[in-house]
Amino acid sequence: MGLGTPVLPRLPKHAGDRNRTSPFAFTGNKFEFRAVGSTQSISWPSTVLNTIVAESVEELTNELETELKKKGATLEDALHAVLNREIPRIKHIMFNGDGYSQEWQDEAKKRGLLNLRTTLDALAKLKDEKNLALFEKYNVLTRRELESREEIAYDQYFKTVNIEGETTAEMARTMILPAAVRYLNELSRSFESLKAVHVRSTGISSTVADTAALIDELVPAIDKLTKQNAELGGDSVHSKAHHMRDNIVPAMLAVRDVCDRLEKVIPDDLWPLPRYREMLFIK
Repeated sequence: MGLGTPVLPRLPKHAGDRNRTSPFAFTGNKFEFRAVGSTQSISWPSTVLNTIVAESVEELTNELETELKKKGATLEDALHAVLNREIPRIKHIMFNGDGYSQEWQDEAKKRGLLNLRTTLDALAKLKDEKNLALFEKYNVLTRRELESREEIAYDQYFKTVNIEGETTAEMARTMILPAAVRYLNELSRSFESLKAVHVRSTGISSTVADTAALIDELVPAIDKLTKQNAELGGDSVHSKAHHMRDNIVPAMLAVRDVCDRLEKVIPDDLWPLPRYREMLFIK
């Protein structure tokens, strides 16, 4: 293969820990797109990154040309001056530790970095003036094109979470709840059978009480989720999306919390779904 040079420069191996806590990590000389859903595409992140890099290359090139022309410096001296000026300016965004730790949350706040915890928090920044101007400057997207993509993203978020919310309520009501009731019936019959022969079992009676308590938690949680699903959140796609985030997602998590605890109690022959251990550890 002809590379245009008989000798390759020494390429040192990157010594960082690759910041594995980031779903979108910069690993020395490249970005890695990790831990994404099957519906996600690399095309939009690539578009954004390439536009950002184009702007950065132009800015650094202009800085370098200014050093060379106006000050008459050598290329090496000019490059050193530019990097010496630019690296401290952007160093506050660099982090190679545990992105999940509270220490980093606190440190990022001190550095003045954005902490966008939800999809909608991030989407709200898409139409910031600096972003609109950047895409227009390099003829990547017009303002209207970027605005339309934001509108579509809100619509996709609303529809996806709406489907998830309705599916969660239906599965909990028609699969998990009946399984819990069947188990409670079995326990109750066992308890009554022992009681008939004057045998007292605190283990069975406490299990009956615990299972009944979980059912009593699950039913109102399902009812609340069903009610929130019926609301939809208004007429605009933005208000609908915010309703999904602020009401549907917490209601789904509440249902999921009770179902997770029931999964650890209900016997295998009554549990209607694959258990986590069966999905994670294939026999």
